[in-house]
Amino acid sequence: MSRSRLAALMLGMLLVAGCTVGVGTPAHSIGVIKLGVDLPLSGDDAPDGLPAKNAIDLALKQAGRVCGPARHPDACFDLKAVTYDDVSQGIHDPAKGAKNVQLLANDARVLAMVGPLHDSVAKSELPVANGAGLTMVSPGTTNECLSQEPPDGHCQGLSARLRPSGPNNFFRVVTTQLVEGAAGADLAFKALGKKRAFVINDQTTFGLGIAITFVARFVRDGGTIVDPSDLGAFDPNQPATFGSRVQRALELGADVIYFAGTGVSAAASLRREMAARMPQVPLIGSDRLASSQFAKAAGAAARGSYYTVVGPYPAVLRGAQAFVHDYKTAYGHDVGAFGLPAYDATRLLIAAIGRAIDDAGGAMPTRAQVLNQVSGIRDYRGAMGAMSFDARGDTNLKLLTAYQWLGANDVAGQFVAQPLIDS
Repeated sequence: MSRSRLAALMLGMLLVAGCTVGVGTPAHSIGVIKLGVDLPLSGDDAPDGLPAKNAIDLALKQAGRVCGPARHPDACFDLKAVTYDDVSQGIHDPAKGAKNVQLLANDARVLAMVGPLHDSVAKSELPVANGAGLTMVSPGTTNECLSQEPPDGHCQGLSARLRPSGPNNFFRVVTTQLVEGAAGADLAFKALGKKRAFVINDQTTFGLGIAITFVARFVRDGGTIVDPSDLGAFDPNQPATFGSRVQRALELGADVIYFAGTGVSAAASLRREMAARMPQVPLIGSDRLASSQFAKAAGAAARGSYYTVVGPYPAVLRGAQAFVHDYKTAYGHDVGAFGLPAYDATRLLIAAIGRAIDDAGGAMPTRAQVLNQVSGIRDYRGAMGAMSFDARGDTNLKLLTAYQWLGANDVAGQFVAQPLIDS
């Protein structure tokens, strides 16, 4: 073989090697796409934010790069996270979050973001991201007013004010807090086998809202509300005395009491009164009872109290087991409350960016193209299950987790069940 032919052959081999690795996989990317991250990574909120950050990093590491999945598999971009901490003076800060989102918006290669975890931070960040056309996917916010205007009008048009510049750009992979009432009803009727419920509510927007949804669901399940007149309304600004309420529940034959309120001390006072008059009857409440302060305040009466929390319990989700294994292998600790939602949020964004690359003809997609793809997500199969977004950006996958307190010194409740709330 002549020297010139050998040189040509070697050059051809190098070109082939430089274009592919394996079968049809580009050896290099044609650019970088950045994914913004805004989470509480320090201070009191770090135990929530750091596992979520780790889950996002794991998803990005597993993907490595994103390519056009259908029409442009050769158009690939490396993925990079741009991460900001929204904590100031030890706790999540809405103003800090808004500044973080502005920094992300100023970087043209940031096409979408994961975060935030907290409702108050979302309220400050959403208008900034909306003005920049930046897609947000939250793994933790549950306030219905971020996306909805319920029939009673208690949100007062907030969702529209948060989107001053264009179409909806906010999505979340967990459901809203209003679903907690339905979850509590399913826990009472289906998991605990209770048939006669007495409801107590503090007349706040949240308390009355979950009281109404509890009643509707419990009756639909087949149960009876023993005193539906005012749903046990009490004034949260007055001393919490529930003796007459509990006596009424006892006389009416209630086998479960649902506390629809926000005050931990009030819930503890109710539970102590129940322990004195009807000790075998369980108390069920919302995530406001998740605090260990409730268990301490209730004392020995804490046992037999249950609460629901929006979000998944990864250990019982078959589709989450690979993630749990990979996460623990990589980081050496449990995934936390927000790890799994953050993982799914990241993965669905990567998938949407890939489709946007196809839409862009194999070029760097625009934020509008990414937003269009996220808005159209239907039956995305994540580790939590199949989910779709409605026009408001809310997920149809309504996973909640139920826990029970076993004693006054518990730092957290024990897992009981994971209700899946249908529409």
